[in-house]
Amino acid sequence: MVLVLVHKLILEVIMNEVQKLAHKVLQRQEESVRFSVTLTKTDNSRLEKLAELMGRSKSAFCGELIAAALNDMEEVIDMPDSNTNASLPSAKEYAEAFSGIREKLTEGHRAMLTAHCHTSDYTTTTSELAKAAGYGHFGAVNLQYARLGTMLADYLNWSLPKHSDGSPFPTALLVKWSFEDVWYCTLHPQVTKALKIAGLVED
Repeated sequence: MVLVLVHKLILEVIMNEVQKLAHKVLQRQEESVRFSVTLTKTDNSRLEKLAELMGRSKSAFCGELIAAALNDMEEVIDMPDSNTNASLPSAKEYAEAFSGIREKLTEGHRAMLTAHCHTSDYTTTTSELAKAAGYGHFGAVNLQYARLGTMLADYLNWSLPKHSDGSPFPTALLVKWSFEDVWYCTLHPQVTKALKIAGLVED
């Protein structure tokens, strides 16, 4: 019995040392970069309280918050990626979903969809869509189309397409992406038909 306990203790010590070594290796692979962040007094106080609750230093906790925010933004903004072969809803299903979320559509959503439906072959750039919707940057189009894709998927209880890394690809529920010097997005045929069925876009 004593030998078994000693053996377990030795294994625990070895595992702890292996974990420490792995952590050091990871730290060497990705060096941290220092930069300054300006916060209001109120936000700084909130940050300090949260860091204390988490048992972290303010700088370490701030770094973790920024990393988490970057991950969230990448998922929400949904940058273009390789084409997906995911199954898509039918025009009837899309039309049902668009009708179901009609009240949630903003003027920007409607302006983008209308402009997109009136382009040649339903293909354009996000910069052109941003102009049509009055957005200052093309990234807003990625963000809003990602939100639309998520709302449609939620309404239909439909699995979102995936990026090549396996993460959700909500814009791909609305458009097909292609790259020729810049990114182009083409509305899926079912989507254009559904928008007309739902009365959101006229010919």
